[in-house]
Amino acid sequence: MVKYSREPENPVKSAKARASDLRTSFKNMRETAMAIKGMELTSARTYLNKVLEKKDVIPLRRFGGSAGRSNLCKIHNHYGPGSCRAGQDKTAHFCVHQPRSSCAGSDDVLSRYPEKSVKHLLDILTNAESNAEVKSLDTENLYVTHIQVNQAQKGRRRTYRAHGRINAYMSNPCHVEVVLSEK
Repeated sequence: MVKYSREPENPVKSAKARASDLRTSFKNMRETAMAIKGMELTSARTYLNKVLEKKDVIPLRRFGGSAGRSNLCKIHNHYGPGSCRAGQDKTAHFCVHQPRSSCAGSDDVLSRYPEKSVKHLLDILTNAESNAEVKSLDTENLYVTHIQVNQAQKGRRRTYRAHGRINAYMSNPCHVEVVLSEK
């Protein structure tokens, strides 16, 4: 039996699923998981399918380095890391460390379409839903009470460089665990 980081409050009304060593980016998976935390199962699934169709985005709240900007992030009330007026009045400017024109809250809405992470997460949600059906839970009333993404052991490869040098070429896989509970 695998140990989860957190046991559900009511194990009779909950279903769990986990996946180990997923070959997808830890950072993208973490952002995708945090985007669906607390959602109902059906709305989480439709949201992730919209991301796959590129009709919605995953807002990058922590790991947003070198990501592009998207206007669709404003739907999620996210205005980028370091934004001064996240969700506030557009005329007000509360940032004291930068002038208004270079404020991160003006345009920086960092987001991505992490397809690989979304596909893995949809598979895990399907697995958790089937575990709930085995426990004879009502799948229409399930919501994501706990989701956690941990870093797995890095995959080691190497890349060959000029002048006979060799550099590391590492992958960053992850472990994911999900707990669905009935309302």
